[in-house]
Amino acid sequence: MKMRPYFMQTLSGLHCGVGQGLSDIDLPTAKDSVTGHPFVPGSSIKGVLRNRFDDGTGKATAAFGSPSGSSVERAAALSFTDSRLICLPVRSYFGTFALLASSCSLKIVKNELQRAGFQNLPPIPSFPTVQQNENFHGLVCTETRLLHRGQFADRLLLEELDLLVQADNEHLADHWADLIGGCLYPQDEEAQQHFKRGFAIVDDNIFDFLCETALPVAAHNRIGENGVVAEGQLWYEEFVPAEAIFVGAVYGQGARTESGQWTSSELLNFICADRVDIQVGGSATTGRGLVAMVFADDREEHDAD
Repeated sequence: MKMRPYFMQTLSGLHCGVGQGLSDIDLPTAKDSVTGHPFVPGSSIKGVLRNRFDDGTGKATAAFGSPSGSSVERAAALSFTDSRLICLPVRSYFGTFALLASSCSLKIVKNELQRAGFQNLPPIPSFPTVQQNENFHGLVCTETRLLHRGQFADRLLLEELDLLVQADNEHLADHWADLIGGCLYPQDEEAQQHFKRGFAIVDDNIFDFLCETALPVAAHNRIGENGVVAEGQLWYEEFVPAEAIFVGAVYGQGARTESGQWTSSELLNFICADRVDIQVGGSATTGRGLVAMVFADDREEHDAD
């Protein structure tokens, strides 16, 4: 079995629903039951890619399995993991917005890339505990646009949070920004530098708090014949903002159909050859769910354990 990791960036707000909510938000976005961080189900990604690439050939059937109603049931040779959040865009007092990662989210990235054969990955930064220092710290890149060069030169102002900069570890933020930015924009140095200047790493507790409180919420309604909101037709929908970054992987194995036989590399390259722009989740007619998927290069494939 072989695998290809991918990075997915939201181009518009993304809402993958979980049904009716129990709080003031009627339609919350899907969140991991353990971490509480937003994610995109692998089944949603597989369904959208199948719709994009299924051209009715034997290769498509081998990759995605037999279509519903087929006389022959055939399992898919490609398996899609859930896409997990690694960078969350958050409003910043300087620089408009920051792209925040955490020790936990970087561990997710590191695990996926190591399984794909990446070597010499940078270490994950650690932070002082609350007992060691009452202030949490943010790690920022050297040439960041998020810091004011005057009064607030040592602080990162995000939402209502005032975070001190841990300057002695800023080289780690540089390394991670170069790595993630290079994977997202492999041929665009300008975009890589733009990403790097907005990238920062925060404590896990800060990241958890922002995933809970900083996601946008939009109000929706339906207007009745008399020009006012129809009774019971006002609801609130939570979504992941544009510029958020997720990571996931596609696993593949060889398959045989009546029309031919394909290796795992051939089936992975069938969908992973180039960047893919797709729509995932709900509210497609209002522009939600536009994402870009960028896959690792062929040379980074390996036999998975």
